[in-house]
Amino acid sequence: MSCNDIASVLDTHRTARLAPADRAKIDAHLAACADCSAAWHAQSELLALRVPPVPSTLLERALLASRLPQSAPARRARLPVIIGSAVLAGAAAAAVTVSMLREQQPVSTVASTRLEQSDTPATPPAVDTPVVDVDVAPAAPKGDGVTSVELVETTLSILPLVRRPPDYPPDALRQRQGGDVQLKFDVTTAGFVENVSVVKSSDPQFEEPAVRALSTWRYLPGIAAGKRVAVRDLRTIIRWEPPRADEPPADERKVDAKQEAYMREFVAFSNDLEIAVDRLAADDFRGTELQLDQMQAVYGARRPDLLGFYGYLFTVQGNYDRAIDAYEKALSLFPTPAQQRSGPWVPLANLYFARHQYDQALNTLVRQRALYKSAINEGENKALIAKLRALGLTHPSLEAP
Repeated sequence: MSCNDIASVLDTHRTARLAPADRAKIDAHLAACADCSAAWHAQSELLALRVPPVPSTLLERALLASRLPQSAPARRARLPVIIGSAVLAGAAAAAVTVSMLREQQPVSTVASTRLEQSDTPATPPAVDTPVVDVDVAPAAPKGDGVTSVELVETTLSILPLVRRPPDYPPDALRQRQGGDVQLKFDVTTAGFVENVSVVKSSDPQFEEPAVRALSTWRYLPGIAAGKRVAVRDLRTIIRWEPPRADEPPADERKVDAKQEAYMREFVAFSNDLEIAVDRLAADDFRGTELQLDQMQAVYGARRPDLLGFYGYLFTVQGNYDRAIDAYEKALSLFPTPAQQRSGPWVPLANLYFARHQYDQALNTLVRQRALYKSAINEGENKALIAKLRALGLTHPSLEAP
């Protein structure tokens, strides 16, 4: 029994299906190899974690969120206002949407990834430009001897990986009153939200639930020069939409078995994802990867969201070959072009650029551009296009107005 054999057993999650003879060989190897023993023990602890109970009201709240407007094709604006429908729901029969406001970024700042626009009316962009903090995470990649680490970067994910839905103020719900709150906040190198403050609101009663909810959200931090960085002065808008007059009361709505099973899986997936985010924040990279491996075994290996998380994790670790592979697989698995638009195009292109694979970086941006009816030469796209143009590399589609 070798270290590779142990790794194979762990990667395929066969620890519970081993024959007695194989288990005896593994035990003998674990007694002699400290690294394999630590990996085996880490996965055993992971599998022993308690699964949190499903909140009794979560299914109803998630079903209410499904009534949000469907996404429309992204449109270019003079100043990009990036609006994404969040899988959120308020109490009773109310829907909640989230909008992220970002101004066009200088090349040196971390810009948000583009999300599909929803049918929610656009709001004027925030006047403050987010700032990249010099604070960096303690664990930084060592590099692979090929990649220019100072060129490795990703953008802060504009949609939080983990979020708690805000409550709907009872008085506003009884009066079928909608509202919105614009908030300003910072994201730390560990992905926690800090320094939340209200910029403006339609009604003061919406402010406290908005601040309380946003304070619990979690992000994948941006990466600059190969290191995780804090980002300050981000802005978001949370909107509350009251139920329609013709909608039945929440307790009279029917949910079929298929919907219920889907939502139970969604809840379990979200809980498992939060464990991975917590381990990443603690710089437990091995534990993070084990958690993602476990999620792949449970929910399937063809999930773009998990593969995108792998890509981010490997980037943080400095394992750029695996990061590129994970990002490419993620982009290949999006079922529709509309979903592909929100994929990790720019992080992938930046990794190719940092590895001096300039043709691949250009090709990645061209593939992204083909998904849009209008040009996307803004923010991080514009910065990378400019760097490629300086090397004499361009493409007609990237120069289109």
